[in-house]
Amino acid sequence: MRVAGERCADPEGFEPDPPFPFELETDQYEQRARQAGESGEFGATFYTSLDDRRHSYAALHPAAEHAGQQLELALAGYDERAAIRRALADKIASYTAHVCEPWIHRLPEKLRRARLSGQWGVRLETGLPVVFWDAKAGLSRLCPDDAREEAMRLRRRVEPAMRAAQLSGARLTYAVFTMPNAAPGKLRAGMDAIFQRFRRLMRSGDFPQIEGSLAVLEAPLGARRDWNVHLNVIFVHRGFVDWGKLRRAWHWNVELRLLPSAPGAIGAALAELIKYVVAATLSKSQDKADAGATRAPPMLDWESAELLEWLRAFHGFRRTRGYGSLYGLKTPDPDPLGPVVWLGSVSLQCGRYVRRAPLLDSIPEDKSLPPGPGTYLERLYRTLAPGGIAGFAAEMDRATAKVPFVKLV
Repeated sequence: MRVAGERCADPEGFEPDPPFPFELETDQYEQRARQAGESGEFGATFYTSLDDRRHSYAALHPAAEHAGQQLELALAGYDERAAIRRALADKIASYTAHVCEPWIHRLPEKLRRARLSGQWGVRLETGLPVVFWDAKAGLSRLCPDDAREEAMRLRRRVEPAMRAAQLSGARLTYAVFTMPNAAPGKLRAGMDAIFQRFRRLMRSGDFPQIEGSLAVLEAPLGARRDWNVHLNVIFVHRGFVDWGKLRRAWHWNVELRLLPSAPGAIGAALAELIKYVVAATLSKSQDKADAGATRAPPMLDWESAELLEWLRAFHGFRRTRGYGSLYGLKTPDPDPLGPVVWLGSVSLQCGRYVRRAPLLDSIPEDKSLPPGPGTYLERLYRTLAPGGIAGFAAEMDRATAKVPFVKLV
């Protein structure tokens, strides 16, 4: 096997390829807020770098409305993850008042301040919503939203190499390597031991058909309150691999599954590679308990000593490591988003996210005149006609189709 070394990819250090909706990490708050406010002013316009022309916010209304609906659907998942974040922050705070490590005391505040508010807009080239959060936790092992970003970031890093290898004739196999569960108090020792054993296996030279591998460690609490330390692995290999020999060399259980070459198979495997221990909420765990199933307790059900041991064991520990052809891969630069028009805010209120957008919430007509489509079209024509603003013709066609007999002056 060709092993150039081992990459210890720090999950907190990955640059995100964010899930929908897009989540940006660089911009100016004042600029976003100013544009969002301007979008609700009747007759307001904006420039873009696409064509260096003046555009009307009114013409953007249909695209903004569609993007806003998409965002509303996405925010339902954010509501649930925000509740998990708050519950975990409270649990950590209540369990760690007596500890001395300053970094532990900072965790609850980071979780509580994360994603309380942000701004959203529309990507002009695609019409997709874009979200900029004012603050993130930066804790991919504790925050469910950060964990999702970590998974997407890892996918961007390794999926192109895996796909290229598969197209060139290599095969991909998903594996789970287990060892006897680590006893309470022995979690970090178990984590170190399983990676050391896997490293020796990859460097033994007994499996030259394996070109590379990507391993991610997971260590949830088991049903017997011990630590289920295991590795989720994807192998890149060519030719015949004696998997029975590999199992014997590992000594303990190894589950293996050949990945198909169908579209989306690699992405699905990478999503499975990084599981999230807090994702099992209390309600889901209770459903399993009511059904009589033996269950592993989710993090929100852990005792004080268990939670503290897990936090300390993972502190400074890099759980994602690449070998051989998957070592040293660089994260590609994300595709440029292109022009984004900022339209409003997103904020967490009473446990749910509320989206606001002046362009969609305001009524674009003179409040001193009787409301109606005729008044709207007259105001639109007077305000937007001078200068040939881009989007005016399309907006007029859309509006006049609804009120064909209005008089334009």
